[in-house]
Amino acid sequence: MRALLDLMRDNEAEVKEMLSDRCQVVLLDAREHLKILDPEHGEKDLIKSVAAELAKLSHFLRKPSTLNPQT
Repeated sequence: MRALLDLMRDNEAEVKEMLSDRCQVVLLDAREHLKILDPEHGEKDLIKSVAAELAKLSHFLRKPSTLNPQT
């Protein structure tokens, strides 16, 4: 999970340009299925990191220019 987050941060432009919807799905699946991300038993810093990356991706996907880049 940490490696995925590091890759996303290191390649932020590419993630936003090409795979943001796929990355969001992966992070949502991870949040739902990985015990390490469980709010009661998981690692708090990792939970915060996943939440922060999801928030950034969600914000990016909501921007009008990302939905229709030719506008």
